[in-house]
Amino acid sequence: MIRHYLILFTLFLFLGGCAHQIDTKTTLYDDWKPRLAAQNTWQAQGKLAFISPEERQSANLNWQQDEKQNNLVLTTFIGTRILSLKQTATGAELEYDDKTYTDTNAALLLARLTGFSLPVDNADNWLKGTLESQTLKVDELGRAQQVIWFDNSNKKWQINYANYKQQAGFWVPGNVTLKHQHIKIKIQLYNWQFN
Repeated sequence: MIRHYLILFTLFLFLGGCAHQIDTKTTLYDDWKPRLAAQNTWQAQGKLAFISPEERQSANLNWQQDEKQNNLVLTTFIGTRILSLKQTATGAELEYDDKTYTDTNAALLLARLTGFSLPVDNADNWLKGTLESQTLKVDELGRAQQVIWFDNSNKKWQINYANYKQQAGFWVPGNVTLKHQHIKIKIQLYNWQFN
């Protein structure tokens, strides 16, 4: 009889342990938005889809930035590198099709060689959703929802943000969609890291 109670007690302990959820949310900073805007060392991982009337392409994305450079690596879903783009204050370097190319403008270099239009020059602000603009629409928590923005080449982009999550004390977007004329870029971000 005691053995049965011991087995039941152990079973309830086990089930209780399974039912306990671990809180993965961090404490949100009261001033999370200016702190996030000031964060210039970060890494974001996810997926990217490029959609135009002529083609549809998708890739895994690994984007890193620190004080000295901005690195974007796109890979296929099996891990084969499609391209690697490094941008510094002095210029950009693109590794694509087993060759290395350089230019002073990273976005123009990327577009010229791949046909892929992405405003990489200002990723620090638009990817995190910390752009300042009169066209910015925010939700009740102050998180960017939509903005009209012009990149360094004066291209007009409509950027939409969705599926925010708390990470490292900040609200960060899980989905970013950029539209320019007939081009749409959908970015799904599933991991953010800040230093």
